[in-house]
Amino acid sequence: MTNKLKNIDLSIPRRRYYSDECNLTICPECGSDLIKESCTILLCAKSDSDEGEFMTNLSGSHFCNKCPVVVFDNDKVEQAAKLGIRGDNNLRYLIGGIIDLDSIPENKKHLEIGCDENPVPLVRFLPDLNNQTVIVDKKPGRNELCVCGSGKKYKKCCGK
Repeated sequence: MTNKLKNIDLSIPRRRYYSDECNLTICPECGSDLIKESCTILLCAKSDSDEGEFMTNLSGSHFCNKCPVVVFDNDKVEQAAKLGIRGDNNLRYLIGGIIDLDSIPENKKHLEIGCDENPVPLVRFLPDLNNQTVIVDKKPGRNELCVCGSGKKYKKCCGK
C-alpha cells in the first residue's frame, strides 16, 4: 500500500474544504487549479444505528499545488461513509485527517497500522479560516490583580 502522488506532499497539514462549500476545480483560497488525486483518509461516520472511525482510500480528493488546501467531494465521502458503517439514517461524517502511508518506516510496513509499534501516520488539518475562535479580553474584577502588572488590585490601580 502506498500513497505516492504526482506532485502532492501528504505530510503537509492542509485546510479542509468540502464540495458543498466550493467547487472541485479552483482553490477556494488562491484561485489556482486543483489536482484530483486519491488519498487515504481517516473517516469518522455516525448514523442513527451505527458509528465508526476507519481508514479508506478516497478518490474524491482535490489538492492545491500552491497553498495548503484540499477539497473533498461530498458525494464520494458520503458514499465511503455509507460503506463503512451500517445504516444511513441521519448520516453524519467528518474527515479527521489524511493518512501519510509513505511516512511509515520500511521496517514497520509489515506491522498493522494503528498498533502501538506502528501508530497511524495521521496528518491533521489546519484550522478553518472561517471558524476561528475569538478570545475577548475580560475586564478584571475589582479585587483581582491589575492587568498592567503593577501587583496592585485593579480597583486601586487602573480601575480608578
